[in-house]
Amino acid sequence: MDSAYAEATKDTEFSLPEIKLKLNWNRNFKSAWLTFASIGALVAILAQAQTASAAYYGPGSNYYVRTNGSDLTVRTGPSANYAPVTAYRNGSRLPRVVGYRNGFARLSNGYYVAANWISNRPGTGYTPGPGVGGPTTLGLGSEGSAVARLQRILGVAPTGYYGSGTRSAVRNYQLRNGLRVDGIAGPETQGALGLY
Repeated sequence: MDSAYAEATKDTEFSLPEIKLKLNWNRNFKSAWLTFASIGALVAILAQAQTASAAYYGPGSNYYVRTNGSDLTVRTGPSANYAPVTAYRNGSRLPRVVGYRNGFARLSNGYYVAANWISNRPGTGYTPGPGVGGPTTLGLGSEGSAVARLQRILGVAPTGYYGSGTRSAVRNYQLRNGLRVDGIAGPETQGALGLY
């Protein structure tokens, strides 16, 4: 079969199409400048993205809470639907940021904070209130400055840990003030206490 193919094609001539290249310098020169400008814009955008990520991933970088003066709520997962664990005060140093998900920064301690409230410069000032990063509900196992503030208002020793003693104090307050008695300091209970 190979010899039959060779015999059939031995006298066959192949012709390649001619390519005529006409350069219109006015049109091509404008396109080249447009191309260079596009490449320059792309490089500038990538440089900005690299600078932004370096602010959070650079070696030896410090990470700070930078809010409108409120505390930054720390959560167990990357959403406002996850339970709050604690809150970092405005200007306080954060653990290293190791990743991002759903607009939340994952910290090296395994918790999440709203990414738009962290910076490589500390925030200044303090405004009492519920904090940023979603509503805060305090219950058994919660810890941090929000729990200590709640304990001070309730007259409990401010340990910063929401244990059974704090839960009992919250239940008593809820019972005395006509609130739903569940031992959890949610938005309604915190509002009645003047924390919101």
